[in-house]
Amino acid sequence: MAREYAVDGVIRARIRIGLPMAFFLASALTLAPTAAGDGTGSGITTSKGYYLLTPVGTAYEFLHAYLSDLGVQVSPGDTLIFSWQANNGSGPPIYFEIHAHPYGPYIQYYNTTSASVGNGTFTAREPYSYMVFWKNLSNTTRVNLTYSFVLLLAQPSLWPLYVVPVGIGLVAVAAVAAHVRGQRNRSRP
Repeated sequence: MAREYAVDGVIRARIRIGLPMAFFLASALTLAPTAAGDGTGSGITTSKGYYLLTPVGTAYEFLHAYLSDLGVQVSPGDTLIFSWQANNGSGPPIYFEIHAHPYGPYIQYYNTTSASVGNGTFTAREPYSYMVFWKNLSNTTRVNLTYSFVLLLAQPSLWPLYVVPVGIGLVAVAAVAAHVRGQRNRSRP
């Protein structure tokens, strides 16, 4: 009869250790997929548009606009893929830059001095309001400017969502082991 109780005690101890481990695994598997989605769908924003740049010395010789006004809200870590054309790439050349006006000096991030087509990428580092600037360099020719932006949102850091459940699981396992060890010590004379 004593042997039955000893086996029963081992089974109870395994159940006591197994339940917290099952809870730990379930919580880790539940939290990880939830953290992977940032609630913004694909994480990609696009914007396209056009603007007529008039010759130098006229009212609309340049376009100076916040990226947010053009449909893309840039945050730190986001990557902006941009492209533009002057008169479908046939020119004349225009000036282009991406910059910010933070408190203090003007900061320029990307520019081209003279081109009729432009494209590239820009990754935001600071939490500023970023702007674009296009300027017609011709004294006589109007420019039909077409532009396109694709904004890739920064990926969230997921490591805390894996570390916390692992930490909770390790604490639970240590607590169960201490409890089982205490039970064994009490049962021995």
